[in-house]
Amino acid sequence: MDIVHLYKSLIDRIVASSGSAELLHVHVGLAIYLLTLMVVRQRRGGVVALQAVFAAELGNEVMDWLAASPQWTWADTISDVVLTLMWPAAITAVNAWRRRRWRKTVVRATARSDAISMPASGRAPIATT
Repeated sequence: MDIVHLYKSLIDRIVASSGSAELLHVHVGLAIYLLTLMVVRQRRGGVVALQAVFAAELGNEVMDWLAASPQWTWADTISDVVLTLMWPAAITAVNAWRRRRWRKTVVRATARSDAISMPASGRAPIATT
């Protein structure tokens, strides 16, 4: 038995025992994303982890296409890709947005602290009336 049909039979057995192929795409996509973050030791929302999920899904779709080419459809492939990448892409996007917001806050705080000069002693000035 060649590797393509062996892979397809293994996936079919996993889907039969889990119940839902769509839900399996969501779970496996998130699992690959988190595992890649742990292995690469990159901060949350890493693009490298998202690329790993995309590569794994692309490999899965190629194997599906090779194993079931007469029954293969674009609609199934697009659905699988969207379901697999949905949460990893959302996590990556939210964390990129939060990092950008944090950087703006740091820049504003730095600019504000530069405007308030500290005395040579290094102590905060005491306000008097």
